[in-house]
Amino acid sequence: MKKILSVLVIAMVAMQFAFAADVITKDVNKLPLQARNFINKHFSKKQIDYIKIENELLESTNYEVVLKNGTEIDFDKKGEWKEVDAKKGKVPEELVPLYVKEYLKANHFTKEHIIKVERDRKGCEVKLNTGPSFKFDKSGKFRKADS
Repeated sequence: MKKILSVLVIAMVAMQFAFAADVITKDVNKLPLQARNFINKHFSKKQIDYIKIENELLESTNYEVVLKNGTEIDFDKKGEWKEVDAKKGKVPEELVPLYVKEYLKANHFTKEHIIKVERDRKGCEVKLNTGPSFKFDKSGKFRKADS
């Protein structure tokens, strides 16, 4: 009986690994509606190079969209953006929280621009084109700077 149970457990785990494969596509319709709307609003002139759909074992589905200019946008299973990495370009101004803009202006980071913004349940982090990154909690309070 224990052997049969062990075999069944192993078979179930193997099936989960088999279904956890990533999918690469160019079909925008594979994205949740909220993600499609986000791309159309903030990146309408950029073309999608590819979409990577990550089905992680025991976790939710994530979407990584890579544009022709190299910008990467990560979405969660609902289509809410988690990260925008413009690489050598600029993150659209409207994606940067007001408290981040105010902090950068008050601390004389006016000639730099933001190339990456990442948000999660704890807060957000931005990275400037000159290298430093800044972390803020979810209430907008500055937490840490890294260079």
